[in-house]
Amino acid sequence: MSHFTTTMPTMKELEQWMLRKMQEAFASAMTKALEMMDQQILEQRDRSRYRVKEERETSVNTVFGHIRFKRRLYVDRQSGKHVYLLDRLLQFEGRGKVSPHLEETAIAFASQGPSYRDSAKRLEQLLGYNVLSHQAIREKLLEKAEQETRAVKRRPARVLFVEVDGLYTKLQRSKKRGMENAIAVVHEGWEKSGKRVRLKNKQHYLHTAGGNFWEGFGDFLAERYEIDENTWLVVNGDGAAWIGECESYFHQCLYMLDRFHVAHDLKRFVGHLSSVWEAVKKSLAKQDAAALMAALEGVAEHEIAEEQRREWKQYKGYLKRHQRHLDDYRKTLCANGIDTSAMRPMGSAESQMRIFAKRTKRGGYSWSERGVRAMLRTMMRRQEAQFVTFAADVERKPNVGRNAVNMRRLMKEITQQAKGCVTGMIRLLQGPKQSSPTGMALKGLRG
Repeated sequence: MSHFTTTMPTMKELEQWMLRKMQEAFASAMTKALEMMDQQILEQRDRSRYRVKEERETSVNTVFGHIRFKRRLYVDRQSGKHVYLLDRLLQFEGRGKVSPHLEETAIAFASQGPSYRDSAKRLEQLLGYNVLSHQAIREKLLEKAEQETRAVKRRPARVLFVEVDGLYTKLQRSKKRGMENAIAVVHEGWEKSGKRVRLKNKQHYLHTAGGNFWEGFGDFLAERYEIDENTWLVVNGDGAAWIGECESYFHQCLYMLDRFHVAHDLKRFVGHLSSVWEAVKKSLAKQDAAALMAALEGVAEHEIAEEQRREWKQYKGYLKRHQRHLDDYRKTLCANGIDTSAMRPMGSAESQMRIFAKRTKRGGYSWSERGVRAMLRTMMRRQEAQFVTFAADVERKPNVGRNAVNMRRLMKEITQQAKGCVTGMIRLLQGPKQSSPTGMALKGLRG
């Protein structure tokens, strides 16, 4: 083997080298594409409205590396303002220094956790260079989360399913030790996804405004759904008093006690009684409130631990008062002529809360009120991107908003090919200086 003298790179070195070459190739191609688009705008713009002032260079970080390109600054004769037409048409703030896709990637990493600092490190490891600091990622997440959103389209709804719960998070630098974030998950039923079943068209509501939770939630529903007095709401909650108020706010509302929480509480009292516990689990699975209460009535007082007997009586009385909230909601819907064949028992509230709790409570984090709300909003919007859009993006689309950019208004139809200069002529041959000696000399060269 001594005649093999060529030094071969390792797989890691080869991969790193290829990544750098691909980044260089992308940067070159992206620069050319952007400058060609800017040139096309120059040639097709409405010349009576937009006057070229100068050409400026800018730079931006992308998922493939750092790029630099030149684009033209125009004067809008109608408004008197300076504008980069390329930036406007690309719906991108050229001075932002971070591409929209890279910004979304950084925010996605931050929402997945475990921390902003870890997100910055993962981004650097992925791209091969230091892109954004952890503080910059946090600021961008806050800015994006606080942008107003609008529903893309209101959807018709005959029955809406609502899972409601509160998420407690600790606060930093605040007189309050913590705060409860009231969250509602709304969906339109269940649908199969391969072998699994998922919630159909899931959307989220985070109560941040003052006032009653259900009043704010009602405005949220009206914005996203076509609801009326015939729309049914099936609300599932853990029994908190503020959740139970839903029945007094909506015309046709069925409130369900969350089976996970009921089972969790009952296990403390009768979990050691195997026959009773099995009967409890079966009745909860079937949503049979009468069978559940019958099983609990058969428990003798001496079978409950002495220190729990008082609490047991109170909890059993609580379940009696809420017996109708333990029954199957589908019976009521069927009685009102609604097909329930594709409907399933409620109870995904706890699993939804685990997703948010994993990011906001893992590691003993404490938050500012603004920070935790921004993180929760970001996680929610990532799950419902097809249902909402940012108001700022809507205003930039044609025929929407006062300051919208219309492509047809911006550009005129090409009547003649551009000749290399901004107006197709040498500037000296226009205006008062065309009679100067230099101007006359140029005219003489023209023949």
